[in-house]
Order: sequence, then C-alpha cells, then structure tokens
Amino acid sequence: MAIRIVYGLAILAAVVVGLSNQTLGGVLPLAMVVLGAIYAVMNIEAANPQAFLTTALVVWAAGESNMLESLDFLMGLGTHLDKIVDQVAIVYLAGGVAILGVRAWKLVTKGSL
Repeated sequence: MAIRIVYGLAILAAVVVGLSNQTLGGVLPLAMVVLGAIYAVMNIEAANPQAFLTTALVVWAAGESNMLESLDFLMGLGTHLDKIVDQVAIVYLAGGVAILGVRAWKLVTKGSL
C-alpha cells in the first residue's frame, strides 16, 4: 500500500507541475525526485532492474520527442500531455539513479551484485 501512495504522490506532483508550471518554490520537483527514488528502491529488485530502467528510458524518449504536441488540434491537449510526460520522466529517471546507487552500494559492501 505504501508503494502505491508514494507512486501516486510522485505522479500527482508531476501532473501539477506539467499542467500549471507551479513548483511551489522548488518543492514539487524535489518531491518528484525523492518520491521517484523511494519508489524505485521500495519496489524494484536491485539485482534485476531492467524492466524499470527500460520503462524510464521509454518515458524519457517519449517526452523528448514532443510527439504528443501533434494532438494540439484538441484544445491544446497535446502540449499539456507532453509537459506531463516530461515531468513523469523525471520521476522515473530519479528512480533509475536510485537503482544505480543501490547496485553500487551492494557492489562496494558485499563485493558482488
């Protein structure tokens, strides 16, 4: 249950920043990064993170392609969706960095992954 709450809060922060550009003094982007890292560490097995990392790369690539902006004929919907996907990519990439940290920590402390 806690994993769902963490993920939900991270995505909610991403949607708020994506739709309104409100960062509340930088708190929401920091919350997205911290919650994304917590989600990854809680939910992803550090020995086998390929699915999570693949998802992170796909979300990032989708956001960077600006492909969703082609839906702008629907009252600017595409631009808003693209901004949300850009923010969700931040959540996933922060999780990827957290996984890297966990793997590095295991390598240093135990001598193997």
